[in-house]
Amino acid sequence: MKLANEYLSPNTAEFGAVARNPQFVPTGFRLTERSRVIGHGGAFFGFAREALFTWQVQRGSGFVFVDVPPRVEPGAVSVFRIPFGPLRPRVICRVYEVTDTPTRAGFSHVALTGHPQLGWESYHVEQNSTGQVRLVIRVVWRPAAWWMRAAGPFARVALALVLRRNLASVARPAAAHILATQPGQVDK
Repeated sequence: MKLANEYLSPNTAEFGAVARNPQFVPTGFRLTERSRVIGHGGAFFGFAREALFTWQVQRGSGFVFVDVPPRVEPGAVSVFRIPFGPLRPRVICRVYEVTDTPTRAGFSHVALTGHPQLGWESYHVEQNSTGQVRLVIRVVWRPAAWWMRAAGPFARVALALVLRRNLASVARPAAAHILATQPGQVDK
């Protein structure tokens, strides 16, 4: 795991504790976790790993790339717009942690000033001992923009919709890629 402490300049003072304890959820923040089994076997894991490291979860979710580096790495700053009804909020984040092991790969990033939320997110793909591959997303957040605060409980609904799109963005493309390049490997 690579952790870039020099890049910890988020839009919330509470963030510093996450470098010491990734499970930390400060008072006043919400924890939202979602996961989905996306496939089975090394081919699925490899595809999902590469998808995470090249921002394909965000692309497949309909995010508009404004200023995004080609690959995820510690310190990378990404700027997207998220189409959501008539709104196109700008989201800007900085990667502070990258994990890349034979069974777990992904990254965590923190919202920077201008993001509609305060907090941080992680996207990881994990392969268990039976070969099952799961995409896991963890978000620690609270509204930052006035319109997010005004939305009240609808802000949670908006986040749930974005996370649903995130989770769906990898499974079908992975299966299609594997069927096209390695017939017979989808169920292995």
